[in-house]
Amino acid sequence: MDVQEYLVTLGIRPAELSGLKELPGTTKDRLTPLVLLAPWLATSPLSRALDKFEESYPSRPYFIDVDTYYRMNDKPNEAKELWARLAAKPADLDAWWGLLSEYPNANPCLLMAERSIESAREQIAWAREHNRAFCLRMNLAEGIGSGIPQWMPALVAELAAEGANDYAVVFEFGWVPDPLLVAALASGYTNSFFGTIPPEVPIAISCTSFPKDFTPFDGTDVCGFTNRDLLAQVQQATNHPRIIYGDWGTTKPRSYGHASQPKNRIDYPADTSWIIARDKTDEVSFQVAAQRVLDSGYWTGNLGVWGEQLIEGTAAGQAFAIDTMPKMYSARINIHLHRQAFYGHLPPPEALDEEWSDDDL
Repeated sequence: MDVQEYLVTLGIRPAELSGLKELPGTTKDRLTPLVLLAPWLATSPLSRALDKFEESYPSRPYFIDVDTYYRMNDKPNEAKELWARLAAKPADLDAWWGLLSEYPNANPCLLMAERSIESAREQIAWAREHNRAFCLRMNLAEGIGSGIPQWMPALVAELAAEGANDYAVVFEFGWVPDPLLVAALASGYTNSFFGTIPPEVPIAISCTSFPKDFTPFDGTDVCGFTNRDLLAQVQQATNHPRIIYGDWGTTKPRSYGHASQPKNRIDYPADTSWIIARDKTDEVSFQVAAQRVLDSGYWTGNLGVWGEQLIEGTAAGQAFAIDTMPKMYSARINIHLHRQAFYGHLPPPEALDEEWSDDDL
Protein backbone atom coordinates (compact mmCIF):
# COMPACT_ATOMS: atom_id res chain seq x y z
CA MET A 1 0.00 0.00 0.00
CA ASP A 2 1.40 3.34 -1.04
CA VAL A 3 0.57 5.74 1.80
CA GLN A 4 0.24 9.33 0.56
CA GLU A 5 1.69 12.43 2.24
CA TYR A 6 -1.74 13.38 3.63
CA LEU A 7 -3.42 10.98 6.05
CA VAL A 8 -6.94 12.16 6.82
CA THR A 9 -9.03 10.69 9.62
CA LEU A 10 -12.69 10.48 8.60
CA GLY A 11 -15.80 9.25 10.33
CA ILE A 12 -18.39 7.45 8.23
CA ARG A 13 -20.94 10.28 8.34
CA PRO A 14 -22.90 11.89 5.49
CA ALA A 15 -20.97 15.19 5.31
CA GLU A 16 -17.56 13.49 5.20
CA LEU A 17 -18.66 11.01 2.57
CA SER A 18 -20.26 13.52 0.23
CA GLY A 19 -17.30 15.93 0.53
CA LEU A 20 -14.92 13.07 -0.26
CA LYS A 21 -17.06 11.60 -3.04
CA GLU A 22 -17.14 14.86 -5.02
CA LEU A 23 -13.34 15.25 -5.12
CA PRO A 24 -11.60 14.81 -8.47
CA GLY A 25 -9.91 11.43 -8.84
CA THR A 26 -6.51 13.14 -8.99
CA THR A 27 -7.12 14.57 -5.51
CA LYS A 28 -8.29 11.22 -4.12
CA ASP A 29 -5.05 9.70 -5.36
CA ARG A 30 -3.08 12.13 -3.16
CA LEU A 31 -4.64 11.32 0.19
CA THR A 32 -4.93 8.23 2.37
CA PRO A 33 -8.09 8.05 4.49
CA LEU A 34 -8.03 6.49 7.91
CA VAL A 35 -11.66 5.55 8.38
CA LEU A 36 -13.34 5.22 11.76
CA LEU A 37 -15.93 2.46 11.56
CA ALA A 38 -19.36 2.92 13.11
CA PRO A 39 -22.85 2.02 11.91
CA TRP A 40 -24.12 3.99 8.91
CA LEU A 41 -27.00 6.08 10.32
CA ALA A 42 -29.53 3.60 11.72
CA THR A 43 -28.98 0.92 9.09
CA SER A 44 -27.77 -2.65 9.39
CA PRO A 45 -25.54 -4.57 8.84
CA LEU A 46 -22.29 -2.85 9.85
CA SER A 47 -20.81 -3.64 6.42
CA ARG A 48 -23.24 -1.04 5.00
CA ALA A 49 -20.93 1.64 6.43
CA LEU A 50 -17.98 0.26 4.48
CA ASP A 51 -20.08 0.03 1.33
CA LYS A 52 -21.04 3.71 1.73
CA PHE A 53 -17.42 4.69 2.28
CA GLU A 54 -16.19 2.77 -0.77
CA GLU A 55 -18.87 4.42 -2.93
CA SER A 56 -17.18 7.73 -2.08
CA TYR A 57 -13.62 6.45 -2.38
CA PRO A 58 -13.71 3.57 -4.86
CA SER A 59 -10.90 1.18 -5.80
CA ARG A 60 -8.24 2.73 -3.58
CA PRO A 61 -6.63 1.44 -0.37
CA TYR A 62 -7.39 3.00 3.02
CA PHE A 63 -6.79 2.28 6.70
CA ILE A 64 -9.63 1.31 9.00
CA ASP A 65 -10.06 1.48 12.77
CA VAL A 66 -13.06 1.23 15.07
CA ASP A 67 -14.78 4.53 15.94
CA THR A 68 -14.55 4.51 19.73
CA TYR A 69 -16.28 7.91 19.91
CA TYR A 70 -19.53 6.34 18.70
CA ARG A 71 -22.22 5.78 21.36
CA MET A 72 -25.02 3.27 21.04
CA ASN A 73 -28.52 4.42 21.82
CA ASP A 74 -31.20 2.16 23.26
CA LYS A 75 -32.40 0.90 19.88
CA PRO A 76 -30.15 -2.09 19.30
CA ASN A 77 -29.63 -3.66 15.90
CA GLU A 78 -27.17 -6.04 14.29
CA ALA A 79 -24.80 -3.25 13.18
CA LYS A 80 -24.58 -1.71 16.67
CA GLU A 81 -24.09 -5.08 18.32
CA LEU A 82 -21.19 -5.94 15.99
CA TRP A 83 -19.68 -2.48 16.51
CA ALA A 84 -19.84 -3.07 20.29
CA ARG A 85 -17.92 -6.34 19.91
CA LEU A 86 -15.23 -4.55 17.87
CA ALA A 87 -15.02 -1.62 20.30
CA ALA A 88 -14.80 -3.90 23.34
CA LYS A 89 -11.55 -4.14 25.25
CA PRO A 90 -10.25 -6.59 24.18
CA ALA A 91 -11.89 -6.55 20.75
CA ASP A 92 -13.46 -9.56 19.05
CA LEU A 93 -10.77 -10.19 16.43
CA ASP A 94 -12.62 -12.99 14.64
CA ALA A 95 -15.55 -10.63 14.03
CA TRP A 96 -13.13 -7.90 12.84
CA TRP A 97 -11.42 -10.22 10.40
CA GLY A 98 -14.73 -11.64 9.22
CA LEU A 99 -15.89 -8.14 8.31
CA LEU A 100 -12.63 -6.97 6.71
CA SER A 101 -12.05 -10.09 4.66
CA GLU A 102 -14.79 -8.93 2.25
CA TYR A 103 -13.09 -5.53 1.69
CA PRO A 104 -9.64 -6.02 0.13
CA ASN A 105 -8.91 -2.25 0.11
CA ALA A 106 -9.43 -1.98 3.90
CA ASN A 107 -6.07 -2.14 5.69
CA PRO A 108 -6.51 -2.74 9.42
CA CYS A 109 -5.30 -0.68 12.32
CA LEU A 110 -4.22 -3.14 15.01
CA LEU A 111 -6.84 -3.38 17.77
CA MET A 112 -4.44 -3.12 20.69
CA ALA A 113 -6.48 -2.09 23.74
CA GLU A 114 -5.93 -4.63 26.53
CA ARG A 115 -4.28 -7.01 24.11
CA SER A 116 -0.89 -8.72 24.29
CA ILE A 117 2.07 -8.55 21.92
CA GLU A 118 1.08 -12.07 20.80
CA SER A 119 -2.25 -10.69 19.66
CA ALA A 120 -0.48 -7.89 17.77
CA ARG A 121 1.72 -10.48 16.01
CA GLU A 122 -1.39 -12.48 15.13
CA GLN A 123 -3.09 -9.40 13.65
CA ILE A 124 0.00 -8.57 11.59
CA ALA A 125 0.08 -12.16 10.31
CA TRP A 126 -3.61 -11.89 9.29
CA ALA A 127 -2.94 -8.64 7.43
CA ARG A 128 -0.01 -10.14 5.55
CA GLU A 129 -1.88 -13.35 4.69
CA HIS A 130 -4.61 -11.19 3.16
CA ASN A 131 -2.21 -8.90 1.26
CA ARG A 132 -2.90 -5.90 3.47
CA ALA A 133 -0.75 -3.26 5.02
CA PHE A 134 -1.45 -2.47 8.69
CA CYS A 135 -1.36 0.55 10.92
CA LEU A 136 -0.04 1.12 14.42
CA ARG A 137 -2.53 3.81 15.44
CA MET A 138 -1.98 4.95 18.98
CA ASN A 139 -4.90 6.93 20.30
CA LEU A 140 -3.53 9.48 22.77
CA ALA A 141 -6.71 11.60 22.95
CA GLU A 142 -7.20 12.69 26.53
CA GLY A 143 -9.88 10.68 28.30
CA ILE A 144 -10.60 8.64 25.15
CA GLY A 145 -7.53 6.87 23.85
CA SER A 146 -5.97 3.71 25.22
CA GLY A 147 -2.49 5.15 24.67
CA ILE A 148 0.64 3.22 23.74
CA PRO A 149 0.79 -0.43 24.82
CA GLN A 150 3.76 -1.21 27.07
CA TRP A 151 4.90 -3.88 24.60
CA MET A 152 5.11 -1.43 21.67
CA PRO A 153 8.93 -0.98 21.88
CA ALA A 154 9.36 -4.76 21.68
CA LEU A 155 7.03 -5.02 18.68
CA VAL A 156 8.77 -2.15 16.91
CA ALA A 157 12.14 -3.83 17.54
CA GLU A 158 10.83 -7.05 15.95
CA LEU A 159 9.50 -5.17 12.91
CA ALA A 160 12.76 -3.23 12.58
CA ALA A 161 14.82 -6.43 12.85
CA GLU A 162 12.94 -7.98 9.94
CA GLY A 163 13.18 -4.73 7.93
CA ALA A 164 9.37 -4.58 7.64
CA ASN A 165 7.94 -1.57 5.83
CA ASP A 166 4.36 -2.76 5.20
CA TYR A 167 2.82 -0.50 7.81
CA ALA A 168 2.22 3.07 8.91
CA VAL A 169 2.44 4.68 12.34
CA VAL A 170 -0.19 7.18 13.53
CA PHE A 171 -0.11 9.23 16.71
CA GLU A 172 -3.71 10.32 17.18
CA PHE A 173 -4.40 13.18 19.59
CA GLY A 174 -8.10 13.72 18.73
CA TRP A 175 -9.48 17.19 19.39
CA VAL A 176 -6.94 19.67 20.79
CA PRO A 177 -7.26 23.43 21.33
CA ASP A 178 -3.97 23.96 19.47
CA PRO A 179 -2.04 21.28 17.53
CA LEU A 180 1.30 22.79 18.61
CA LEU A 181 0.56 21.61 22.17
CA VAL A 182 1.30 18.02 21.10
CA ALA A 183 4.54 18.71 19.18
CA ALA A 184 6.92 17.83 22.02
CA LEU A 185 5.01 14.65 22.87
CA ALA A 186 4.83 13.50 19.26
CA SER A 187 8.53 14.20 18.74
CA GLY A 188 9.49 12.41 21.96
CA TYR A 189 7.46 9.30 21.13
CA THR A 190 8.83 9.23 17.58
CA ASN A 191 12.42 9.41 18.79
CA SER A 192 12.05 6.98 21.70
CA PHE A 193 9.83 4.32 20.13
CA PHE A 194 10.37 4.55 16.39
CA GLY A 195 13.97 5.60 15.95
CA THR A 196 14.93 2.25 14.40
CA ILE A 197 12.22 1.76 11.77
CA PRO A 198 12.99 1.95 8.03
CA PRO A 199 13.04 5.49 6.62
CA GLU A 200 10.18 4.81 4.19
CA VAL A 201 7.64 3.91 6.92
CA PRO A 202 5.32 6.91 7.28
CA ILE A 203 4.63 8.40 10.71
CA ALA A 204 1.55 10.64 10.79
CA ILE A 205 0.78 13.10 13.57
CA SER A 206 -2.99 13.54 13.62
CA CYS A 207 -5.29 15.89 15.49
CA THR A 208 -8.04 18.44 14.88
CA SER A 209 -8.61 21.89 16.36
CA PHE A 210 -11.75 22.66 14.36
CA PRO A 211 -13.90 24.95 16.58
CA LYS A 212 -16.40 23.38 18.95
CA ASP A 213 -18.22 26.65 19.54
CA PHE A 214 -19.06 29.21 16.87
CA THR A 215 -20.83 31.77 19.07
CA PRO A 216 -17.74 34.07 19.26
CA PHE A 217 -17.55 34.40 15.46
CA ASP A 218 -19.21 37.46 13.97
CA GLY A 219 -19.15 38.97 10.49
CA THR A 220 -16.21 37.42 8.61
CA ASP A 221 -13.63 35.95 10.97
CA VAL A 222 -10.41 34.03 10.44
CA CYS A 223 -9.67 30.95 12.55
CA GLY A 224 -6.11 29.69 12.08
CA PHE A 225 -5.02 26.09 12.48
CA THR A 226 -1.45 24.98 13.16
CA ASN A 227 -1.31 21.36 11.92
CA ARG A 228 1.25 22.38 9.28
CA ASP A 229 3.43 24.05 11.93
CA LEU A 230 3.09 20.91 14.06
CA LEU A 231 4.32 18.83 11.12
CA ALA A 232 7.33 21.14 10.62
CA GLN A 233 8.25 21.06 14.33
CA VAL A 234 8.12 17.27 14.54
CA GLN A 235 10.10 16.91 11.30
CA GLN A 236 12.76 19.20 12.75
CA ALA A 237 12.89 17.52 16.16
CA THR A 238 13.18 13.94 14.89
CA ASN A 239 15.48 12.05 12.59
CA HIS A 240 12.75 10.17 10.83
CA PRO A 241 12.63 11.22 7.16
CA ARG A 242 8.96 10.48 6.59
CA ILE A 243 6.78 12.40 9.04
CA ILE A 244 3.54 13.04 7.15
CA TYR A 245 0.66 15.46 7.54
CA GLY A 246 -2.49 14.38 9.35
CA ASP A 247 -5.80 16.02 10.24
CA TRP A 248 -9.53 15.31 10.43
CA GLY A 249 -10.55 17.09 7.22
CA THR A 250 -12.23 19.96 9.17
CA THR A 251 -14.31 17.57 11.24
CA LYS A 252 -14.27 16.62 14.90
CA PRO A 253 -14.78 13.33 16.69
CA ARG A 254 -18.42 12.38 17.28
CA SER A 255 -19.85 14.03 20.36
CA TYR A 256 -23.17 13.63 22.09
CA GLY A 257 -25.35 16.09 23.94
CA HIS A 258 -28.14 18.45 23.05
CA ALA A 259 -26.60 21.10 20.86
CA SER A 260 -28.89 23.88 19.75
CA GLN A 261 -29.58 24.31 16.04
CA PRO A 262 -26.53 26.15 14.66
CA LYS A 263 -26.98 29.53 12.99
CA ASN A 264 -26.41 29.66 9.25
CA ARG A 265 -22.81 30.23 8.27
CA ILE A 266 -20.34 29.54 5.48
CA ASP A 267 -16.91 28.11 6.33
CA TYR A 268 -14.18 28.45 3.72
CA PRO A 269 -10.87 26.59 4.14
CA ALA A 270 -7.67 28.43 3.22
CA ASP A 271 -4.27 26.73 3.46
CA THR A 272 -3.74 27.27 7.19
CA SER A 273 -6.99 28.88 8.35
CA TRP A 274 -10.74 28.70 8.07
CA ILE A 275 -12.76 31.76 7.09
CA ILE A 276 -16.04 31.77 8.97
CA ALA A 277 -18.92 34.02 7.89
CA ARG A 278 -21.87 34.25 10.31
CA ASP A 279 -23.71 36.74 12.49
CA LYS A 280 -23.59 36.64 16.25
CA THR A 281 -26.96 38.26 16.82
CA ASP A 282 -29.03 37.85 13.66
CA GLU A 283 -29.52 34.89 11.36
CA VAL A 284 -27.62 35.56 8.15
CA SER A 285 -28.75 33.94 4.90
CA PHE A 286 -26.42 31.44 3.26
CA GLN A 287 -26.34 33.73 0.22
CA VAL A 288 -25.13 36.76 2.21
CA ALA A 289 -22.57 34.65 4.13
CA ALA A 290 -21.24 33.16 0.88
CA GLN A 291 -20.89 36.62 -0.66
CA ARG A 292 -18.94 37.74 2.41
CA VAL A 293 -16.50 34.87 1.87
CA LEU A 294 -16.07 35.82 -1.80
CA ASP A 295 -15.38 39.43 -0.76
CA SER A 296 -13.07 38.51 2.15
CA GLY A 297 -9.72 38.70 0.40
CA TYR A 298 -9.11 35.04 1.28
CA TRP A 299 -11.17 33.66 -1.57
CA THR A 300 -8.88 31.96 -4.09
CA GLY A 301 -11.32 31.03 -6.83
CA ASN A 302 -10.32 28.78 -9.67
CA LEU A 303 -9.71 25.66 -7.54
CA GLY A 304 -11.92 23.68 -9.88
CA VAL A 305 -13.59 21.68 -7.10
CA TRP A 306 -17.23 21.06 -6.22
CA GLY A 307 -17.19 22.76 -2.79
CA GLU A 308 -15.93 26.02 -4.25
CA GLN A 309 -18.55 25.90 -7.00
CA LEU A 310 -21.24 25.39 -4.34
CA ILE A 311 -20.13 28.52 -2.43
CA GLU A 312 -20.02 30.56 -5.66
CA GLY A 313 -23.47 29.27 -6.60
CA THR A 314 -24.78 30.15 -3.14
CA ALA A 315 -23.51 33.74 -3.43
CA ALA A 316 -25.16 33.97 -6.86
CA GLY A 317 -28.49 32.82 -5.39
CA GLN A 318 -28.63 29.53 -7.31
CA ALA A 319 -31.31 27.14 -6.16
CA PHE A 320 -29.12 23.98 -6.11
CA ALA A 321 -26.45 25.54 -3.91
CA ILE A 322 -25.98 25.54 -0.11
CA ASP A 323 -29.36 25.65 1.61
CA THR A 324 -28.67 23.50 4.69
CA MET A 325 -25.82 23.25 7.18
CA PRO A 326 -25.01 19.63 6.21
CA LYS A 327 -24.49 20.75 2.60
CA MET A 328 -22.19 23.52 3.83
CA TYR A 329 -20.18 20.98 5.86
CA SER A 330 -19.73 18.81 2.76
CA ALA A 331 -18.54 21.80 0.70
CA ARG A 332 -16.06 22.79 3.43
CA ILE A 333 -14.67 19.25 3.77
CA ASN A 334 -14.36 18.98 -0.02
CA ILE A 335 -12.31 22.19 -0.33
CA HIS A 336 -10.11 21.41 2.68
CA LEU A 337 -9.25 17.90 1.47
CA HIS A 338 -8.30 19.27 -1.94
CA ARG A 339 -6.14 22.06 -0.52
CA GLN A 340 -4.27 19.81 1.89
CA ALA A 341 -3.79 17.03 -0.68
CA PHE A 342 -2.09 19.54 -2.98
CA TYR A 343 -0.67 21.77 -0.24
CA GLY A 344 1.59 24.42 -1.74
CA HIS A 345 1.11 23.09 -5.29
CA LEU A 346 -2.53 23.62 -6.24
CA PRO A 347 -3.05 22.45 -9.81
CA PRO A 348 -5.03 24.42 -12.40
CA PRO A 349 -8.60 23.10 -12.78
CA GLU A 350 -7.87 21.66 -16.23
CA ALA A 351 -5.26 19.35 -14.66
CA LEU A 352 -7.94 17.64 -12.57
CA ASP A 353 -9.90 14.71 -13.85
CA GLU A 354 -13.54 15.02 -12.94
CA GLU A 355 -15.22 12.41 -10.82
CA TRP A 356 -18.14 10.69 -12.42
CA SER A 357 -20.21 7.65 -11.70
CA ASP A 358 -22.38 5.26 -13.67
CA ASP A 359 -25.41 6.90 -12.03
CA ASP A 360 -24.74 10.06 -14.01
CA LEU A 361 -25.05 8.35 -17.39
